[in-house]
Amino acid sequence: MINQVRLPGIRNVTQATGLGWVVTEHNSVTVNLIDHELRRVARLAVPLDGPRMNVAATDQLVAAGDEHQIVALDHHGAVHWRSSWDRLGGSAGADFHLDGEHILWVRLADTRELVAIHAMTGKELHRIPLPGPEAALFVHRPVDTWTGLTLLHPDPSPAMLVGLDAEHIVLRPLAGDDLAGFSPAGDHYLTVALDSFLSVRDVTADTLIAERHLEDLPGLPPCHANWRYLDRAVFLTDELILIDVSTADLPDDAEDHLLLSAGGLRCRSQVRYPHPHRSGAIHPTQQPGRWLTRHHEEDQLRLWQLDGRLDDEPLPGQIALL
Repeated sequence: MINQVRLPGIRNVTQATGLGWVVTEHNSVTVNLIDHELRRVARLAVPLDGPRMNVAATDQLVAAGDEHQIVALDHHGAVHWRSSWDRLGGSAGADFHLDGEHILWVRLADTRELVAIHAMTGKELHRIPLPGPEAALFVHRPVDTWTGLTLLHPDPSPAMLVGLDAEHIVLRPLAGDDLAGFSPAGDHYLTVALDSFLSVRDVTADTLIAERHLEDLPGLPPCHANWRYLDRAVFLTDELILIDVSTADLPDDAEDHLLLSAGGLRCRSQVRYPHPHRSGAIHPTQQPGRWLTRHHEEDQLRLWQLDGRLDDEPLPGQIALL
């Protein structure tokens, strides 16, 4: 572990484009901005009605929305603009994301539209119909202005890349199931299915590199035969993937992290942490070899880093953690 931080009443942790993470609190309209070293760089109150809000952030802006409106403000709390969802054409809260060019991507669930907004000014640039399930998940891609988007099950819907060309939205479909993330180089992407299938594909050609079920991972030790559910999967490096597995379909029952090769989804190692707590949920970072953990019962975030090799001490197959 290279750092840890305790924050009051953590509700949600979201990756922030070009910054680190944005963390919201229970029973508070407060946003914490955390840098890549897990240091808090700002804590600001958001002018919304209640704490149940979605938040996105960059190294300059924060966008926060509740059931009624969305507001964009800088890291000092100065409001750039705000809008009701009715004004944007929706009737309730929406899923959204801020990319590295300060484009605010909004998926309006009730009208089934994708909207691109200039986040600094609030000017709407373009919108297009985007049918599919209501819940949307935006995924940061590290190397260019394309952003990943997946419309979450139960209804089948393809993942895609979204971008702008001359201020017009362009969609590029991706194969596989729910989009989980991109490799640090941005050339591969990872998908996860509800039935615990993993796949790795090439972004440019959309060709399949590897696909396996959790129960059929090569090199999986016999002691992991009871793991049935895949809760989350993230790229750590271009060659390594970290997965969060559990014995029950419950987020708080995730008790093990496994390291897989990105080329063949072979189990390389089990992560054993130097503290007595269960492993908790994993969150991606924008720095290769690092990841964030948070246990659901704790207000503690921990940042971890690989040292670039697998170590046989003190337990066989254990990852050496800095």
